[in-house]
Amino acid sequence: MYYFILALTLIIPLLIIAGIIYLYKKLSRRTFILLSLSVTGGPYLAYKLYERQFMLEAVPDALEVTSIAYQKEESWGFGPGGNEAGIRLYPLSDNISQTIRQRGMDFFSKMPANQNQQSRDLRGSYDNWKATPIQANESWRVSKESGRMDVEDYICAYGFCPSIKPSVLAEANVIINSPGSYYAYGRIGLIIVSPEKKLVLYFYNG
Repeated sequence: MYYFILALTLIIPLLIIAGIIYLYKKLSRRTFILLSLSVTGGPYLAYKLYERQFMLEAVPDALEVTSIAYQKEESWGFGPGGNEAGIRLYPLSDNISQTIRQRGMDFFSKMPANQNQQSRDLRGSYDNWKATPIQANESWRVSKESGRMDVEDYICAYGFCPSIKPSVLAEANVIINSPGSYYAYGRIGLIIVSPEKKLVLYFYNG
């Protein structure tokens, strides 16, 4: 069995190389390039689509978000000892923004469950919604410098801090410290819905 496996490890790369040479000779240059790009780019494209869907699933389906306006996320290390932190901004449609302004907290208290929640591993599941300004708690306190809640104090709580665009931080800080928006904590992260700014903010640490 050992020699069989060894033979396979030698033969398979040779067969792949032979196949590439054969296709290069048989196909036109343009077709060969397109085929090569499809083979090499397919897995990357599949990963990017999965990654995008994963990020969208952090938002409840009832908010109907379909895109990501801004994201800055970083990871340090892997496994149980690893850390990650980040922020995402999602555009909120005019229709949903208007509905939230009209219904207020009632929109969130009667929000339907996500259809595929079981496969999302609690992503996009929130309860105990509250109105902004965000209140301090045992893990996120008022900034001594500004006297207000600061987004970076939450995201960087464990000493790991991504480089977030200053204008994004400024807008996020205005939203969390002003009335008119709604927020809730999930299993991982915090979501804020601002119908006035037509934005959904999601940030996390861990």
